[in-house]
Amino acid sequence: MPNLIHFINHATRPVRTVASALTFLLKVFPMLPSKPVDWLTKLPVIEKVTYPTCQGLVEGDLYRPSTRGPHPGIVICLGVVPFGVEHPQVAVLGNALARSGFAALLYWSPAMRDFRLDPEDIESIAMAYRWLVEQPSVDPARSGLFGTCVGGAFALMASASPLIRDRIGFVGAYAPYSSMWTFAQDIASASRPLEDGREEWQVDPLAWKVFLHSITSSLEPAETDWIRTMFANGKPQLDSPILSEDGQAVYSLLTSLDAGQAETALHSLPQTMQSRLTAMSPMNYLDGIHAPLVVLLHDRGDPVIPVAESRYLYAGLIRLSGLEAGVAGVHYTEMQFLHLDPAKGKLPLFRLVRELGKFFFAMVPIFQRVVVS
Repeated sequence: MPNLIHFINHATRPVRTVASALTFLLKVFPMLPSKPVDWLTKLPVIEKVTYPTCQGLVEGDLYRPSTRGPHPGIVICLGVVPFGVEHPQVAVLGNALARSGFAALLYWSPAMRDFRLDPEDIESIAMAYRWLVEQPSVDPARSGLFGTCVGGAFALMASASPLIRDRIGFVGAYAPYSSMWTFAQDIASASRPLEDGREEWQVDPLAWKVFLHSITSSLEPAETDWIRTMFANGKPQLDSPILSEDGQAVYSLLTSLDAGQAETALHSLPQTMQSRLTAMSPMNYLDGIHAPLVVLLHDRGDPVIPVAESRYLYAGLIRLSGLEAGVAGVHYTEMQFLHLDPAKGKLPLFRLVRELGKFFFAMVPIFQRVVVS
């Protein structure tokens, strides 16, 4: 009988993989008809849990299937989001993952909720993941990390942590940045790279706010408040006030006129600030990523993080692996949504269906890893 069950599981695995991936697709995008999924799957269980971080124990939500485990686990790094934990879209994501088979822990960063990036989050995410895979209802061999926007960049960096890097089955990132050096240069210069140069770029207000808060976080409080107030809505035309040496360096970066000036200003920042930029750059962590599956996605017209950032990451991963582009283990997909949102792009129906198909097939490798045979 055990051999028969194993044979049936093995034979039906492709079907179950597609069904799980399709369940996630239908539930994560509210625009899609998902009532049949509700009829065929049980209501997920939502638990209040306490897990460790560098800041101590924090409370979070764990979404999991109501069926018996162990289930594949996933830590979702949401990044900087302009809404709170009670926002309906948070529950939509958690329920979509649980209905498709995952025990999903949603990681919320206190720093990112304050619109700042902090390298301490890298180890906090690793600690949260270690806690998750040690739960009896979670199968550590089928678990991994996934992040969106800057959360995707931090998921990649956390996956390289010695604390967990040999316990990760997959890591995925949607619209991550590759390096704080290149990303900061883009924001400061209001330009982004092309294959043969650069073009003007209207920096998204959220990207500017995170950049502004992150680059001023180590200044004296009075200077931090002044600079954040003056630059809250972009680059004002004003003379530099009397600032400390560190404050003047930050001011020069915030008033850069082009990519060259921005690069010079970045390298003129205090060494401690430069070290933070390096510490928050995924490109410096690629050789520490041991996950057998890495999935990257990015929207070509992303207004928050330029698509070139994911292209840099993909090229770096391929170069380190010594493999050819498109091989199993490293996957990269570009789409035409607007920063993870299919509705904002206002695509014609045919193109929308095509892009949703791209998203589906981009996620399938993750479900192939976690659906048991």
